[in-house]
Amino acid sequence: MSEDHGGQSKTLIRGLSILTACADSRRGLTLVEIAEATDLAPSTVHRLLATLESQKFLSVDPETGRWRIGVSGFRIGNAFVRARDYVTLLRPLMVELSEQTGETVNLAILSGGRALFVSQVESTKMMRMVAPLGSLAPLHASGAGKALFAGLSAEERDGLVTEMEFPALTAQTLTSREALLQEAQGIVAAGCAFDREEHLEAMCCVAAPVFNEVGFPICALSVSGPSVRISESVLADHAALVKSTGREATAFLGGQPPAHWIAYV
Repeated sequence: MSEDHGGQSKTLIRGLSILTACADSRRGLTLVEIAEATDLAPSTVHRLLATLESQKFLSVDPETGRWRIGVSGFRIGNAFVRARDYVTLLRPLMVELSEQTGETVNLAILSGGRALFVSQVESTKMMRMVAPLGSLAPLHASGAGKALFAGLSAEERDGLVTEMEFPALTAQTLTSREALLQEAQGIVAAGCAFDREEHLEAMCCVAAPVFNEVGFPICALSVSGPSVRISESVLADHAALVKSTGREATAFLGGQPPAHWIAYV
């Protein structure tokens, strides 16, 4: 790990990097795996793990030696969700949307120029799309990301797009600022955003933003599933339901669409 942190606490950054590494692993990590993931010396990791364990941010399985997020870490993560009451309030609409479409429904928010998935209702079908909670998707290559991006004002989009990168994740991915800005105009007109195998091959998605009282896209609702099951006609049907749910969610939260989002008027 680089020693230059612009005056920030090195110890704090190292501790947070350990928390992040453990949070990203479903099975938990051993001390050696944490050292490799964070590029820290094992002795440093051992010292920081002891501190994090004493404060209950991490816990260790005595049999496997694997470290996982502890009670304090869980409380902080849970506080993040509690601070966004709409995650809980919109859950019934997500369940209804999943029942209507038969597919997985996700709720994502803007986070650091990407879409962060914070809630999900999984499809009951064996073949389904599942985005792990806490995972991030690029704005240019995901339905939720593009919906959130298009929901921003033109000035906000212009400011954000200059900081973005456009890696080609599949052969269908948008790979330029101009392409994303042009597609945003189409999303505004349609009231929803499509992902036709742009983020993952063989997976399709349609999403719509949800706005707060000042017309900011606080989150996006998306329906995702395998392309073998979602034909263009099915995708169009899903789009109508997603757009309707987005409009209903905005009204339910006391929000209002911004002036440019005529699809909800």
